[in-house]
Formats: sequence, structure tokens, C-alpha cells
Amino acid sequence: MTVAPVIKIGETALRRRAPRLAGDARRAQIVEAASRFFADHGFSGPTRDLAASIGVTQALLYRYFDSKTDLIDAVFAEVFKKHWGDAALERFEADLGRPMVERLSDVYGAILAGVSATATRLFFRAGLDAYAGPISRSAALSWPLWTAIVEAWRREEALPSLAQTPLLEGERALVMALHDAMIMIRVREHVLHSERRLDDADEIRQVAETYDAGARAVLTRLHGADLGLRSMPTPANASDGEQVAA
Repeated sequence: MTVAPVIKIGETALRRRAPRLAGDARRAQIVEAASRFFADHGFSGPTRDLAASIGVTQALLYRYFDSKTDLIDAVFAEVFKKHWGDAALERFEADLGRPMVERLSDVYGAILAGVSATATRLFFRAGLDAYAGPISRSAALSWPLWTAIVEAWRREEALPSLAQTPLLEGERALVMALHDAMIMIRVREHVLHSERRLDDADEIRQVAETYDAGARAVLTRLHGADLGLRSMPTPANASDGEQVAA
């Protein structure tokens, strides 16, 4: 059995050497360990402490990654691969014809099932450390789902399609608020460590019911108001740095 080294940040400690691994396996080990390390200590934590926590030298880290930024990017690439796949939009659109509350509950139930404690804390760390790249990328990946949700609400309320009237600023704020409310279920669990009184299914459905009930009246008002008719910029520009933990 391999004994995991114990290390405190900023301290020098004796450690056992990590067992020899093939290149791909070693790289994967470093990325996994870095995910936990950055989630716990933030992105300003020294790479020498990260190396010590794995049982390797700092020089070995830089054999696999050109820089600390390169390593952070690899961490988030792994997070996106595991938790932010392309299936959400397909799942939502496959439910066409079902009540909107059920469609929202189903798609966000699937999304939140894949959001781990490490992923949640990494995104909060990214915001706190002003590391904007992952936040922007997460928002960009979420845009297809968000616009599909708005399109569905518009269709059910007999409002113009997105092809007829571009997404409004108020609609953008509305669908992002829905998303953030869903993600806060994981934030309360993994960051705030709040006591949970509802299970995932009940809490997700309650959020879906709340937003679905309010969204219809808000959309009708937005499409009838001069201010609401201002269309938003293109998603690639509008989404930068504006999604919470996702």
C-alpha cells in the first residue's frame, strides 16, 4: 500500500517518493491532484507544495506542463470533460412536448448529478482569484441550452421566435438567474456546507416551478416594453465572466 504524504502549505516536509508511472498516467495523476489542491488552496498556492503533496519534485511537474497556467488549463479541461458535456441541450430538446417544469427538472437533474465538490469549489476559486477563463468558457458552453429554454418559453407564450426577435437583455438575465439558482444547490452543499432539508429532485423541481411560473409574466412584459426590446450583444461577448460556479 502506498502511504500518501502529509504536507502543510508553506512547510518543508519529508515525503515518500511517488511510485514510477508511465507518462500518461503520471500526467493524469498530476491533474487530479492539482484539481484538489487548487480547490483547497486557490490558484496562488505554490507548485512546490502541490508537487510535495503528490510525492514528486517541482521539476517533474514542469516536464509535463510548460507553466502553472498550462497546468490550471489542464485541470479545467478535465473538469469540463467530466461535467460540462454537450448532452444537456440534446436532453432538453428530446423532451419537447412535456411540461416545461418537467423539462427543466430533468435537464438540471442530469447537470447537477455530474457537478462534484471539487468542480464546484474550483469555479468559486476561479472567481475569487480573478481567473476568468473557466467562467467565460462555462458560460459559452451553457448558451445553447439557455437560448433553447428561452425559445421554449417564447413558443408556449406565443411570442416571436429568436429568429424573429433576438434575445433580449431581460431574457438573458432571467435564464442566467435560473441557472445560478440551480447551481447554488451545489454551492450550498460544497462551499457553504448548509444543512440540506430537501433532496436534489425536490429542490431542483422547486426551483424549476418558481422560475417557470414567473418567467412567463416577465417575458410578456419584456416584449411589450421599450426597454425590453433592446437586443443583447452576441453571446460570445455578453457571457464573459458572468456565470457563477458552473
